[in-house]
Amino acid sequence: MESLHIGNDKKFNTLVQGMSIMLLPLLFMTTTGTLPTVNASSDDSVSCYERGIIDGEDHPFNQRTYDNCRDQYYQGFIEGCMSVDGNSRDVCESATDA
Repeated sequence: MESLHIGNDKKFNTLVQGMSIMLLPLLFMTTTGTLPTVNASSDDSVSCYERGIIDGEDHPFNQRTYDNCRDQYYQGFIEGCMSVDGNSRDVCESATDA
């Protein structure tokens, strides 16, 4: 009976190791997915309008910043986006659509 018990422990350990290996990437994706995104608009000393300009020049429209700042961020984003060669007002406004 005892050798059967040892065999079960080895199977159990192998099963636990296999499950750990499969669950580790899931845990990694879950924890990294909840970390805040940091870009040029994360500096608190920059006004909402300036954040919009910075994001419009080289970053996607940030819905969270827009929710906090509203029109100031939106207007800055449009200005920053339009400062990029080849961008039209229509292109920049469509970039703000969620």
